[in-house]
Amino acid sequence: MATENRVFTKLVDKHYSPLVIRKYTHYGFPIYIGLITDNDLSDLDKVVVEFMEENKETHWVNDIQKIRNLAGALTEHLNDHYDRAEGVAVVFYVDKMFISSLHGDFMNHTSCRIEFYSLLTMSTGV
Repeated sequence: MATENRVFTKLVDKHYSPLVIRKYTHYGFPIYIGLITDNDLSDLDKVVVEFMEENKETHWVNDIQKIRNLAGALTEHLNDHYDRAEGVAVVFYVDKMFISSLHGDFMNHTSCRIEFYSLLTMSTGV
């Protein structure tokens, strides 16, 4: 096959993984996790809870930068754990402060961000 007839975009072999949004409320502030992945998410609650418990002492303080760092670290942790993740989003709403950490499709594709934040907006109003 000639090189000029080949398409070199991710869309050609894209799996169209579903978006999942999970809310956690037992930490004193809402946490929303958004994932676009083909991985099995049966262990998602365990992964998030273990991460939050491990970081409880050092990151849950009244310090904006430490909470931002926690959101970023959780995003990286989820991206590392779910090796087929196409997009990872972590959103905290702490003390009247909205923190959003995005990776992959959520950073690169406006349509993914629109879908995520639209569903998030809709779900918080229900």
